[in-house]
Amino acid sequence: MAFRFLSTTQRLVRPTINTFRVAPLVFNTAGFHAGRILSIQSTKTVRDGASYIKGTVNDPVVLPPRDKVTGAYHWDFERFLAVGLIPLTVASVVNGAHPITDLILGIALPIHAYIGYEAIITDYLPSRRTPIIHKVSMWGLRGATLLVLVGCYQFNTNDVGMAEL
Repeated sequence: MAFRFLSTTQRLVRPTINTFRVAPLVFNTAGFHAGRILSIQSTKTVRDGASYIKGTVNDPVVLPPRDKVTGAYHWDFERFLAVGLIPLTVASVVNGAHPITDLILGIALPIHAYIGYEAIITDYLPSRRTPIIHKVSMWGLRGATLLVLVGCYQFNTNDVGMAEL
């Protein structure tokens, strides 16, 4: 066991010892120096449109225009929907079945679930890493949400409704 440990240690340490040998000082360059000093320059700005640095350090950041689908509006809608489900559920439990609460629950619950599952897919299957699986998952989620909405409609119109569960 000790022999195996020593041989493993020697195999792991020996390559690193060989790489840390200090090169002789020639022309005032130290070991670990990767190249000529002339090759190290300050950051270049390329004028290809994508990597061009515009302005100076003190210029304000130009923000993109606000979009109602992403950002703060989207977050506000998610919170409004989640908080709105609390009194809606309490009202349906206290008052019993009512067509309006059944309708609102039949729409709000699937949309709330859709937003939650969309966040899970976006977080764990990002489109930049798994573009095909992301797209299939999103379309599957849309189809499942549509089927749940149709099922809630059928349940509310042909059965006891959402509040009687």
